Amino acid sequence: MTTLQKNSRAKFVRQGRTPKTRSVHTPKQTAQPARKAYNPASVYLPVEPRPVARRTPSRATKNSPNKGYDFAFSLGRTNVRAPALNIPQLGSRWVSAGLTLLLGFMLFTMWTASPFTVTAAVVRGNQRLGAAEINSMLGMIGQPIFKAVPARIKANLQTAFTDLESVKVRVAFPNRITVDVVERIPVMSWSQNGVVMLVDASGMAFPLRGEVPGLFQVTSNGAPPRVTLDPTLPLYEQKFISPEMVQALTSLAPDVPAGMAMIFDPLYGMGWQDPLGWTVYFGQNIKDIPMKKVVYQAIVDTLTRQGVQPSLISVEYLNAPFYK
Repeated sequence: MTTLQKNSRAKFVRQGRTPKTRSVHTPKQTAQPARKAYNPASVYLPVEPRPVARRTPSRATKNSPNKGYDFAFSLGRTNVRAPALNIPQLGSRWVSAGLTLLLGFMLFTMWTASPFTVTAAVVRGNQRLGAAEINSMLGMIGQPIFKAVPARIKANLQTAFTDLESVKVRVAFPNRITVDVVERIPVMSWSQNGVVMLVDASGMAFPLRGEVPGLFQVTSNGAPPRVTLDPTLPLYEQKFISPEMVQALTSLAPDVPAGMAMIFDPLYGMGWQDPLGWTVYFGQNIKDIPMKKVVYQAIVDTLTRQGVQPSLISVEYLNAPFYK
């Protein structure tokens, strides 16, 4: 192909092309909402926020045991910062130590204060024993009421005074102690080795205090028959003689000649000194006392008729009475 043909063909091709029309993009228009009409009543004023306290540790007291705090307040768009306050922080040990010291001071004050000190106990029911004697053995005079233990006070009084049959102790604040006592009722006096004591119906012995009228006297040149100790009872409740022996002596007392004392001998038993010059013994056997009295009177009548003056008559054994 010649050059002319080529150029003609190229020209023909260029003429046969039609330029493409470039489309222009038109943005879509969205529908705008209808604008509301202006209404002044629908306009609200902005509400200012309340002040908010913000507590932050103080930098100046970072290593101090008393921590400091800054208080910041937000008032709208303005921040106001207050001065730092140092608030001491106490640990639990310091609080416990403070409470311990406070309680100790209160206890010491109550322990030593005069309103809580016992001056004297109120004693009721005593007859032969004086209130001063009971208070002297109370163990609480001048002591704080907090040391009063009723059971201990009762034991102290019954140990010191065996003539107390029962004791009741009551303690009340601020310093009141009430002691109600019941004294034993003696039925005879017992004289042995120069010591005189009283004995009640149960066989309990206790010291003689003052004059006690209406008692018959027993003079002994030896100890009475031993009474088996009761291990369940304290020492101050152990009997001196048996109740049966007390009953036997009491039954013989009306037969004792006026003005004469009953006697007790560990070998011959109980009896008395007759004004006619002899001593009669009924033994330690408390049985058959009425029959022994009959036998004794029969012996006396027989010796009187015979004109015999005995020094001793014994009816301890009914089947073998004797005299000498």
